[in-house]
Amino acid sequence: MSAGIAFGRAYLIGRDTLKAPRHHVEPDDVDTEVARLYKAIAASDKQLAKIKEKLASENESDYHIITAHQMMLHDEHLVGAAVGYIREQTINAEWALRRAVDDIAGVFDSIEDEYLRERRSDVEFVFERVLRNLLGRDTGPLAPPPDAIVVAYDLSPADTATLHKAAVAGLITDAGGKTSHTAIIARAHEIPAVVGLETITEVVETDDLVVIDGASGVVIVNPTPQTVADYREEQRRQVAAGAHLHTLRDLPARTRDDTAVQLFCNIDGPDELDDAIDYGAMGVGLFRTEYLFMGKGRLPDEERHYQVAVQVLEKLKGLPATIRTFDLGADKLAPFLEDAALEEANPALGLRSTRLCLAPLGRTLFHTQLRGLLRASAHGPIKIMFPMISGVGELRAVKAVVDEVKAELTAEGVPFDPDTKLGIMIEMPSAALTADLLAQECDFFSIGTNDLIQYTLAVDRVNEYVSYLYEPLHPSLLRLIGTVAAAAKAANIPVTICGEMAGEPMIAPVLVGLGIRELSMSAVSVPEVKSTIRSMTVTDAEALVGRIRGLATATEVRAIVSDFIFGLARPRTASGGIAAQSPADKGRA
Repeated sequence: MSAGIAFGRAYLIGRDTLKAPRHHVEPDDVDTEVARLYKAIAASDKQLAKIKEKLASENESDYHIITAHQMMLHDEHLVGAAVGYIREQTINAEWALRRAVDDIAGVFDSIEDEYLRERRSDVEFVFERVLRNLLGRDTGPLAPPPDAIVVAYDLSPADTATLHKAAVAGLITDAGGKTSHTAIIARAHEIPAVVGLETITEVVETDDLVVIDGASGVVIVNPTPQTVADYREEQRRQVAAGAHLHTLRDLPARTRDDTAVQLFCNIDGPDELDDAIDYGAMGVGLFRTEYLFMGKGRLPDEERHYQVAVQVLEKLKGLPATIRTFDLGADKLAPFLEDAALEEANPALGLRSTRLCLAPLGRTLFHTQLRGLLRASAHGPIKIMFPMISGVGELRAVKAVVDEVKAELTAEGVPFDPDTKLGIMIEMPSAALTADLLAQECDFFSIGTNDLIQYTLAVDRVNEYVSYLYEPLHPSLLRLIGTVAAAAKAANIPVTICGEMAGEPMIAPVLVGLGIRELSMSAVSVPEVKSTIRSMTVTDAEALVGRIRGLATATEVRAIVSDFIFGLARPRTASGGIAAQSPADKGRA
């Protein structure tokens, strides 16, 4: 989803569904088919390069998405496999490419992580582009009229990234989810969007009047005049609220009884920092370094780790940066892990994160990353954080590697800050329950609530059968957070929340009431969380925690917290027309 309200006439994209022709070829024609495939790939590469040129000066994240598609065009798992099918089974290029894509798609379907699983669509988009070039079909950009609501089964990143230039009012699709590129790019360009509606292309006709409420995931087709008027008023209210929130950019996140709460941002790369600072983030609370390992080709060397960390510090201009060592394994498989073929029966509980760093398979990479990060510490306030620490023994093992690296750098005369802060992520109940012991041996805590919820409640949040159990306000989780916060306070070390909970304005009072004074979140969440903090007192937040401490269910907790934030909620109904809602939003309180 992408928040915002939009009005416009529907522009239905009915691009013909292409089917890959399937037939065998004569042995003498095999080389011709291979040449056809490579020619179509080269044409696709050139087309994406042109799109990328147009995006280079506008949005760096869009630019990188298109770059990733270009890399897929030359990936051995795709191209090499397709060529292999042509030669070994004497089939035409289109059929061979389809089979190679199906092989890759099967791997993506088995991935647990929602974001990575939805990258299957990227492979399909690349396939469609190459197929169109093989068949000599149109690959040109979409050209909807200004202020249109684009309606499609799905949109490729290239389509979505260029649609904002056409000044479209909004986007709605059958396919996709919160982490699909359509949703991500729409949010980046502040285009209201609702995705994952399943059958919206069957409901909407071109030129129908459509209203989108991106925040609630609602689409209304051919609304009544009164409904339009109601949403116009709501749109004006949201615009005014957004303008007000932006005025808070340079104001501190300080409660009405004068307690400061530090708001940091979570990032995947240095290119995200300009927006983060514009939203008012006071530094980086979590820099995920996994992306450095995810591409094909050479693994990041020491110099790469050093340069990226220095780039982050330079952009922050003295603001602090917490950089997490690589959190790979389970559903985040870098190529070197795919090649290792661990075949773990339960990878979420297997060789991942810090466990991988300490194992023979990852130890050299870990050592290399630490050298780069410690060298960068000479350039600014950097903190190094280790993920998925289960207890004191694992923490000591990690610190021993850090000591080895420090000794090497000292012997080589390489400058670094010997007092670089070392911290850990609290992501498992074992760590939360021994937080008092861990606090004696590290400089800071960061509570990763995404995994802490998963491991505490034994629930896979992307499993549709049990996702309803993934509840951040579960009493067990609140008790664990309270335990960790108390242990940090007793040891006089800071503790940050860096999971999705940190960016929820409704949950902020609970976290503050539990003793949390640092929150790290997606940059776009900073203004609203700041507004919530500035409107409350710590005394009231602590009283709220006192009210919910003895409650037995998350439903009861949520009711009290909602009352604290909003007062009694009155549901609004919109009249007229056909209403559609994304399944991801059904049943939301």
